[in-house]
Amino acid sequence: MTEGSSTAPVPPPSRPSAFPQLTATVERIVCLGARLGRSREEVLCTEALNHACGVPVEVIRELLQGRAAGEPDIHERFRQRLDLLHETYRKDNGRKFSHGEIARQSGISRQQVQALLCGDRRPTMDHCSRLERFFNRPAGFLQSDDAEALGCALAEVEKTLLREYQEHSERNAPAAGAGRRPSLYERHGVDGIALRAALLPDRGRTRLLEWLDTYMEEEAAEQRSGPAGEHF
Repeated sequence: MTEGSSTAPVPPPSRPSAFPQLTATVERIVCLGARLGRSREEVLCTEALNHACGVPVEVIRELLQGRAAGEPDIHERFRQRLDLLHETYRKDNGRKFSHGEIARQSGISRQQVQALLCGDRRPTMDHCSRLERFFNRPAGFLQSDDAEALGCALAEVEKTLLREYQEHSERNAPAAGAGRRPSLYERHGVDGIALRAALLPDRGRTRLLEWLDTYMEEEAAEQRSGPAGEHF
């Protein structure tokens, strides 16, 4: 190395995510948000995610960064999420449901409801399913581990953003030529198709790609022909 020369410091290698699938979902959501003019903080609001999945805010922040945050035991996790539901799920008048109201509508005895809310009783699978139905939450809400619960909440965020992006793309798509049916790409855009494909399982993606190949061949043949099928 000659005197006076300098080299740029080599950044340390990034640590692999502890939850690669969760990290991939986060990246897609941030990308969608950017296309809609929204910041990462807007589309990944930790308070909203906390209400959606019951995972503590500080744990959500760690998981969104791809870091493990430790798992409470299943009883503590149940308590955390049941406390959140009891605090946030309100009646039309804004008041919380009483133990008696929860008992009557869920089919669990009042004594058991009180013991569950106070942490004096461990829940059974039947308790969990009845309480999830009462609080209008999906099956597994009170039992799934933190990463799985957050993943379900993020999937709903992604679906909502995809719908908004589709509407945005359709509003801003260039007008199709007179007498010509708008193409798949004009209706949804390449980005929109790719983002939808990201939500499909492997088999679904394979079928979509096969269908797209067929569609593209038909679209090319249609563009080579006139409206009445006459070749230019």
